[in-house]
Amino acid sequence: MNMTASYNILQCTPYQLRFQVMKPIRLDELRNHFFCSKKHWNRCTDFSIPTLEPKKNYTISFKMQAKSCEYSNQPVSVVYEDSFCIVAFKPAFLLVHDDGHHTDTLQGRINAYLDSQKWPYNAQAIHRIDTEASGLVLFCKFPFFQPFFDHQMGTHLIQKEYLCIVKGSLSSKHGILQNPIAKDRHDAKKMRISKTGKPCSTLYTVLEEKSNTSLIQVQIQTGRRHQIRVHMKNLGHPIYNDPLYGKIEDSRGMLLQSKQLRFHVPFQKDPVTVISPKDPRMILE
Repeated sequence: MNMTASYNILQCTPYQLRFQVMKPIRLDELRNHFFCSKKHWNRCTDFSIPTLEPKKNYTISFKMQAKSCEYSNQPVSVVYEDSFCIVAFKPAFLLVHDDGHHTDTLQGRINAYLDSQKWPYNAQAIHRIDTEASGLVLFCKFPFFQPFFDHQMGTHLIQKEYLCIVKGSLSSKHGILQNPIAKDRHDAKKMRISKTGKPCSTLYTVLEEKSNTSLIQVQIQTGRRHQIRVHMKNLGHPIYNDPLYGKIEDSRGMLLQSKQLRFHVPFQKDPVTVISPKDPRMILE
């Protein structure tokens, strides 16, 4: 995701972006470099020059936005942070977003942390993981660059790796599951395997087995709702403590952890890889 093919970045701060154009470029082309819609561009900037000329310096000034997100002053585990994004570890049973009934959320904790650092914007989650699961969640902390991260999410450029503990011993220690997934017409909370569902791909490797349970590493090449949970249930090995597709055995919560994320950040050629420590819940007993 090379964002600087037509210009050189001179400076980027929370308040402005200074750059030099290398060749003539129209404003709509510049917006496309940042994956911005016209509406988002106008919401975040006052920059509206129709055509940019080569070898000239330009400055995009960012509009400050009112902070409206609720804050939670509970501690948060920040695993990675740069000028554009932040990755935090979500413990099991904590919501990513406010659902109208809970004031303590991972997003609220992140925004309280950023406010204590005098960061001028609220952060927004790029993706979610299930409430009962734990692990890494990526947030964009810079509103102007939200479409850049949303584009990666929407086109499956963000690579995700998980750990989970499932019931039973798998007959194959490596495999790829490609059953299409659709909404369950009989239960709005669930997804199901369906020939008319959306295509998806789940790669798994068994890491360890003990006491009729297996620790597996999973990579998803798509991001369907409940993808790992549905695929493992369909394989006959539901995730331990899965309240929808399995059975709750104890109070540890669903034994699924978002272990690794790989994604791009603006103006950087190579992707960033973030790996979280192994959740103590993910130890076979």
